[in-house]
Amino acid sequence: MGTFPMWLFWVILMVAFLVIEAAAMGLTTIWCAAGCLVAAILAAFNVDLWIQIVAMVLVSVALFILFIVWIKPNMKDIKKVDKEPTNADRLIGQEGIVTEAIDPIEGKGQIKVMGQIWSAACDRPIDKDCKVIVKGIKGVKLVVETVN
Repeated sequence: MGTFPMWLFWVILMVAFLVIEAAAMGLTTIWCAAGCLVAAILAAFNVDLWIQIVAMVLVSVALFILFIVWIKPNMKDIKKVDKEPTNADRLIGQEGIVTEAIDPIEGKGQIKVMGQIWSAACDRPIDKDCKVIVKGIKGVKLVVETVN
């Protein structure tokens, strides 16, 4: 029985990094996996172990820096997706009537606006039958204020 092949060690380590990457889904260990691939190739050609280690570290760090400096700033454009307005957006600025008292502590309350009943939220209690104006949408609730 001989010694454990270093190329296999690097491949196992690469797979471990890829499993962590798949679980985290946040570009966390992909750099190290690429470094391990380079080290595995060097090991397959019987390059000295210290060179394999240095190559693994240098490739990992270089790819990480490349990502931070060049790729990540350009990813902002990819993430910018024009938000499609929903039908609920048309309710902002509309007046309504409280049909169930709004209680911010219990998170309860409903209003009728444009002929529809909606869950409503406010930072202070509002009694039933008060007039309100829709200021925004938070989740599935309309954020309202009382009409002066």
